[in-house]
Amino acid sequence: MRTAWNILAALAVVNLLALGGFLLWLKASHRIDASRVQAVRERFSKTVEEEAAEKAAKEAEARAAEEQAEKEAKLARPPTSSAEKIAERQFRDDQRMQVLLRQQQELENLRESLMSQIAKLEEREKQLAADKKAFADERKRIAEAEGTRQFQLALATLEGQKPKDAKDVLQAMLDRKEDEQVVAYMAKMEEGKRAKVLAEFVKADAGVAADLLERLRTRGVVVPGRPGAANALSSQAPLNDPGFAGTTGRNEPAYNGASPGPGR
Repeated sequence: MRTAWNILAALAVVNLLALGGFLLWLKASHRIDASRVQAVRERFSKTVEEEAAEKAAKEAEARAAEEQAEKEAKLARPPTSSAEKIAERQFRDDQRMQVLLRQQQELENLRESLMSQIAKLEEREKQLAADKKAFADERKRIAEAEGTRQFQLALATLEGQKPKDAKDVLQAMLDRKEDEQVVAYMAKMEEGKRAKVLAEFVKADAGVAADLLERLRTRGVVVPGRPGAANALSSQAPLNDPGFAGTTGRNEPAYNGASPGPGR
């Protein structure tokens, strides 16, 4: 038992000496002085609850001081007159009115733009409908002209002649300004005979031959030696279209019982 007390006493003395040495080191290294010792004492003199309450009280006092300062500054400002209040209200109303007017103008511009686009679309639809009707009328006119018995007889007569004689007959019709009738005859000729007749036109006048060739191309007829002519009128309905009145299944009009037209 005595030995245990001696050991404890020795440990206490050693700890005391160590603490004293630590304090001397703090003093010698200028890490502690009387003010810091006092601050430590004050720090631990209060409980945690007391320190929190003191901090809250200081914050409340600071807020109260700020509110008091704002009240004093507000009281120091001169009061706003009725005229100033009215002017300020009028200014805000004017701003809102300008915003509303600008929005209304934007909506009106948008409406006018839409109406203009709609009008253009309607005009295009009308033009497309008119073009379709004109095309249909032209096809009908051609069908009626080429579907008569007299047309077939005249065509057979031309095909039975020599190419040069057939060319002379067609040239006479061209001289009488019957260009459409000439093109109609050539369009319905058998391909080999048509090529021979066109060759005769080339010998006589290449310009007339070129004009006839172009008219045949735009009519959708394939001319031998004319590259690309086969699909020249791919956007048009073929002559053997089921809706094309008076035609047969081999691109050749059949007699439909219509009365012959003038000059046929």
